[in-house]
Amino acid sequence: MRILSVALMIASAASAQVTSPLLGWLPDGTRIRPMNGLPAAAILGRPVNIGHAITHPAISPNQNYVLASDASTGEVLLIIPSVSATVLNVPMKPDQTIASPQGSSAALWYSATAQLGVISGLPGAPAIRLIDGSVLGASPVAIAVSDDGQWIAAASAAGVYMWGGSGVQEIYSGGDAAALAFFAGSSNLAVGTSTQILEVSGSATSVLYQGAVSPVGLATSFNNQKIVLADQSGTIYSIDATTQVASTNDCQCRPSGVFGLGGSVFRLTSSSVGAIKIFDAAAGAVLAVPGDAVKTTRVVRRAQTSGPLPNLTVRFTPTPTGYLQQPTLTITASSAYPTEIDGTVALLFSSTSTTGGQDQTIQFSSGGPTVNFTIPAGSTQANFSGAPSITFSTGTSCGYITASVNLTAPTAATAVTSLTVQLLATTPVITGVTLSQVSGGVNVVVTGYSPTDDVTSGIFNFALTSNASLTVNDLEVSLSPEFQTYYGSSSSYATGSEFTLTVPFTVTGNATDMVGVTVTLLNSIAAGAPVSSQ
Repeated sequence: MRILSVALMIASAASAQVTSPLLGWLPDGTRIRPMNGLPAAAILGRPVNIGHAITHPAISPNQNYVLASDASTGEVLLIIPSVSATVLNVPMKPDQTIASPQGSSAALWYSATAQLGVISGLPGAPAIRLIDGSVLGASPVAIAVSDDGQWIAAASAAGVYMWGGSGVQEIYSGGDAAALAFFAGSSNLAVGTSTQILEVSGSATSVLYQGAVSPVGLATSFNNQKIVLADQSGTIYSIDATTQVASTNDCQCRPSGVFGLGGSVFRLTSSSVGAIKIFDAAAGAVLAVPGDAVKTTRVVRRAQTSGPLPNLTVRFTPTPTGYLQQPTLTITASSAYPTEIDGTVALLFSSTSTTGGQDQTIQFSSGGPTVNFTIPAGSTQANFSGAPSITFSTGTSCGYITASVNLTAPTAATAVTSLTVQLLATTPVITGVTLSQVSGGVNVVVTGYSPTDDVTSGIFNFALTSNASLTVNDLEVSLSPEFQTYYGSSSSYATGSEFTLTVPFTVTGNATDMVGVTVTLLNSIAAGAPVSSQ
């Protein structure tokens, strides 16, 4: 029986690291930019310097690398953001680049030679093989590659073909397939056509959804429980793999695809201007990451008031009751006015946390904490760039959020109105836990938020194989110094109270005996709910 040393398993508090969570990477022209935070409270970061202008990027759904081409030379680059950009020994100038469901493989398409390239072993040991794709007859409209790199599929007007151990075979004869996606860790393939969504498993084909669709992207969750298709209209189809029941959401956007952000979260749009739309399939919700603020030119109006101004009412729908929410804001006038009314709304945050730190994720989906609105002459409903409402994020920090409305026209007006909600302090909330084997031990990575801007300690309860034993089940690690440093820095304001905590544990014996961990975090309020690794 192997014994794990408790003394050596308890990590020194000084070895723990606290950083902002990374939601994912966003292509932005010839650059990439981080989206930092959690899905409902994230913020777009500045472009990273990778030393290359890039084109045809494919971002690993695990967000651990970007595969792209140098825009000048056409060389294929393996980019570890903020770390390195390595030129791969593969043919240059691919016309398409696609990552596998979990990012361990990728596919390339070369129009000049009608070849498909499969890169497996990503990101640590990339190896390529080339495949003749001339059977497609033209450049494919969709490509997918399996995580093990053993299977690749492509769709064109000639049909859908799959390459594997037995060569190439046609798996769908129609010319209307527009989106493909392998299931994570599997050779099963989802196919989106103009009339249905299919699953191809070996020689068997089943219908997952029947109905008219215009696919622009298709993907599966890491656990293969959700199949997500984006339609050109902005309708997002989410199919439960167990029940085959489909639900729909309107993203109020023009999707550019379905790009995995890990787990069951997907990016739908690629523009960094205005709202970047994402879809949380587990929650069944379309969310927005504020991009660069939309720049508008406002006409300065000097008309005087035409009688008493109507009263303005600000509403939040639904009324925010906690964190990681994205309610809508509307403004309604008590009566119509004969001339146009213009104004601005500013989101103001007053922190009640232990540090008084700010939360820059509390902003409008259009980008920034301020937005313009117009109430047309003769109307009572404000519009925001033509929309009747606008969403904002409640962030993850305790305090008061106030929407303050100021009128800019008529210029004689001084009317001001506001609406305030309070977000109460709570215990820490864990949104994810992972356990990974490393040389000499294990790393535990915990993502979450603590609205009070403090975490005092963590309790780590490890699950073990039957032939391993511990004399102590719960290991408590002091975390106060690391979180005091993190929350005490203004750099943490970008993502409010959100954090990614990494705690290394040194193990004597076989670290693979540790197969899971349940983590409980404590702050100045109390202990939060325990969460186990997946």
